[in-house]
Amino acid sequence: MSTLKGMVHQTSNGTAVVVVQESVYSLEALFRTCYLFTDRCYLFLKRVDGESIEVHITVKNEATGLDALVGEFCNELIDQRVRADISRESGKIREIIVAQAFAEGNLLDALGTTPGRDDYNEDPLGIGDSSEHRNS
Repeated sequence: MSTLKGMVHQTSNGTAVVVVQESVYSLEALFRTCYLFTDRCYLFLKRVDGESIEVHITVKNEATGLDALVGEFCNELIDQRVRADISRESGKIREIIVAQAFAEGNLLDALGTTPGRDDYNEDPLGIGDSSEHRNS
């Protein structure tokens, strides 16, 4: 097991410890990453100090390479961190899109951008006419 400047070290055969700095990776990113690896390894988390958490990784299957698994774990930490950053940056837009998708009418029309459109009493496609749907 190669050491990545003190971040990863092997404690015993089949087990490695990854030290995660909370100043770099949030607890949310860490737990999401751990969850993705529960099918391939056993994970134990231990707070070392106010800024660091040790993640003890033990492979479930002897055939699984520990080095590769730890490398994938570290890469997934980065992926989860970036996902959280993107989510924070685009959260408002996503909320508008989801609200628009589930709204009865057009939310933008309700704000007055196109007055008179999308009145729920109008049914240009005949969706409310149940007689057509009964015969299908």
